[in-house]
Amino acid sequence: MHGVLRKIRSKVGIRSARMAVRTHVPWYVRWTGTALMMGVAAAVAWWLVDNSYRITGFNREEAKQQIAELSEHNGKLKTDAESLKNSLLERDRQIQIEKAVQSELARNVAQLQEENSGLKEDLGFLRGIMSAGNVPEGLSVQNLKVDADTSAGDYRYRMLLIQGGTRKQDFHGKIQVVVRFAQNGMVSVLNFPEDAVLKAPGSEIVFRYYQKIEGRFKIPQDALLKSVQVRLLGLPGGEVRTSKTLNLS
Repeated sequence: MHGVLRKIRSKVGIRSARMAVRTHVPWYVRWTGTALMMGVAAAVAWWLVDNSYRITGFNREEAKQQIAELSEHNGKLKTDAESLKNSLLERDRQIQIEKAVQSELARNVAQLQEENSGLKEDLGFLRGIMSAGNVPEGLSVQNLKVDADTSAGDYRYRMLLIQGGTRKQDFHGKIQVVVRFAQNGMVSVLNFPEDAVLKAPGSEIVFRYYQKIEGRFKIPQDALLKSVQVRLLGLPGGEVRTSKTLNLS
């Protein structure tokens, strides 16, 4: 009975909280210990990081040396590549220059061949009329030829001016080319040079026996060349001494 009452009293009555008794440690001692532990942990971590290369068999100094060597080799390769690039550019320029020179030489050779062919033709013509004794008396226009040039509307002409007879003095004069062409159903005329230019000083020709004349003129691209007339004008005065017409269509 007494035991039961004690048990009921213990449950119904006021209960006291449990108490723990600890030894008092000053705060500065606790903080000092904590700081020491943190320092030890940091030292251990630093040692692990610093010696991890050795632990794994990796040599950091050797790696630095290899990186430096690779950087130097890379710089040398860049220098060689730049030098090779400059050499290629220079070679390309030389090739372009050589091509331009070859093209110019080919054009000059073609022009010289054309001129040589014209000279041979003129020489053969002169020999023919002189050997036959058919040199016309006075001034005449011989061997007149007109050919289309490379561009549309451009033409080239050439002729021989001959002075037969006694030929006591040189001929002084000028040449005018009169061109007739059809365009849009109409026939037009152009003079080369124009009358105003023809009357101005300059462009005189002087010869005693014969003179080769070459020139160019231009008409509209869509025009059809009909005829070319050459007028030989004497100086002073500008009167027409002789002329020759070449009908083309």
